[in-house]
Amino acid sequence: MRAWKVVLLVNLALALGVGWGYLWWGRQAERLAREVAVARAASAPGVEREWRVQGVVRALLPEINVIVLTHEDIPGYMPAMTMGFRAAAPRIHEAVRVGDAVRFTLRGAPPNVVVTAIEKAAP
Repeated sequence: MRAWKVVLLVNLALALGVGWGYLWWGRQAERLAREVAVARAASAPGVEREWRVQGVVRALLPEINVIVLTHEDIPGYMPAMTMGFRAAAPRIHEAVRVGDAVRFTLRGAPPNVVVTAIEKAAP
């Protein structure tokens, strides 16, 4: 095979490879931009949201209207952890005891969220 044919084939292979790579990268960049836009819209400040979460009651502090819960991951808000949440109404404390596995509803605009409902989880 002549040298000019080898050079032509190598250049053609490089051009096709670079072109394909550029197109693939462009699609990935567009997908990433869409995902970032959705994530920003979901966590926009001032937008009230609601989450239904499972957890375990660790402490009840009715005098300051707080329930301390160990909870699972709250998508779009926070990872799994133990923390205190304000209760929307003082009577919410009466439905559960320390150590109960529960399902609860959080509502609000992060970081100002409150427990609006809580119930014991089925065993």
